[in-house]
Amino acid sequence: MSEPTSSLFDAALARLRRSRLLEGAMLGGSVLVTLPLTQACAEGPDTTNQEDQADWAQYEGKRDTSMVSFTGTWSHNCAGNNTRFGCGSVAIHLKVRVKPQQSADLNWKKVGVVYRSPNDLTDRTAVGSYSHTYANGDEEWNVTVTTPSWKSTIMFDAWYQDGKGGTFIDDNQGEFHVVNAGPDYNIVRVEPWLNTIALTDSKIAGKISVQASDLDFDKQLELIASKDGWQTVIQLGTGNSGDKNKFYWVEDFPSSDGRERWQIDLDLPSDGAARLEYAVVYRHGIVNGAKPYEFWDNNGGGNYRVEKQVTP
Repeated sequence: MSEPTSSLFDAALARLRRSRLLEGAMLGGSVLVTLPLTQACAEGPDTTNQEDQADWAQYEGKRDTSMVSFTGTWSHNCAGNNTRFGCGSVAIHLKVRVKPQQSADLNWKKVGVVYRSPNDLTDRTAVGSYSHTYANGDEEWNVTVTTPSWKSTIMFDAWYQDGKGGTFIDDNQGEFHVVNAGPDYNIVRVEPWLNTIALTDSKIAGKISVQASDLDFDKQLELIASKDGWQTVIQLGTGNSGDKNKFYWVEDFPSSDGRERWQIDLDLPSDGAARLEYAVVYRHGIVNGAKPYEFWDNNGGGNYRVEKQVTP
């Protein structure tokens, strides 16, 4: 009985991907390869939302952090100076740990990442290079992603082709790892120009508006505030439109922007406070047992402040 055409096509496409990775790796150093998406020809998640589409490494690899994992260590530097506009591109160096296999064919041993940006959901592949061996025998590889400075936030998974026919991934339990090599407001940004919050003798009322990078559907925004100089802390999380004292989604920015607007409508007793101080924290990786990533806007370390209104 002949093999179904779809299976033959998928197998051929998998071989094509691997050959392109190897061809790029043999050029030396880290390379970038844009690989075709195959959701139309393979079973996978609902593709109506590109954020939720699996990449080639997720389709072909086995999730196993004992074989490959992002160490959480990274650095970055300017990779393309522009005398008029500053840094035109940034190189992000990611450290990936892998477990070597005995009798592996080194010609087929590769390590890298598949990455995308909130404002560019095209999947791209970067192939890394060996760095050193740990005391326990595991290896560290350096994977460099070079991206335009306006796309300096990346979501990614780490992959490992072990030289024995196996492909393993660390995709943070499907939530992806996140690195922001740009300013903090790439991820979360309070919009004081839209805020209407006011502090009076009796209450704290009004809205606080926030821009948030759309890293994933599952996210958490939290207001961290105090009305007594941080002797006590108020923590207000995420809810639904119409809820008081909870953040809720308001609108998406244009699709190419990769940001959302969220809002919280405060209605709290003031307890005679003369000042409200607050900051906003954004958490990614909050489901499926993933590693959470936390990003803050605390007004550059000074917190946002609302002074009590003085009645004439």
